[in-house]
Amino acid sequence: MNHITKRFGAVKVLDNVSLRLESGEVLSLCGENGSGKSTLMKILCGLYPHGEYEGSIHFAGDEIQAQTIRDTERKGIVIIHQELALVRQLTVMENIFLGEELGRFGIVDDETMTLRC
Repeated sequence: MNHITKRFGAVKVLDNVSLRLESGEVLSLCGENGSGKSTLMKILCGLYPHGEYEGSIHFAGDEIQAQTIRDTERKGIVIIHQELALVRQLTVMENIFLGEELGRFGIVDDETMTLRC
């Protein structure tokens, strides 16, 4: 993410934020409530479409100009929302893959999903 700036009306909530990750790298964002963490992630995953923010996003060598969350999911960018329990009856893994379960012929492949977590 390069030079991301986002405004809600006259309020600038992100100001020239850049973020770079290497393949396999894990990053944690920490900050006060209202510091822009969720807004940055919503931009990355396409919840705020290209054109609603300034700056650019590159992933796997390509510039991404997502209009929907499906555009980023097709590229391999997926967000796990911060809600504590999406579906209480499901495991963490099942919540992560909710709606995108891996398997064949209607049989869920728990082993492959576990390896991808």
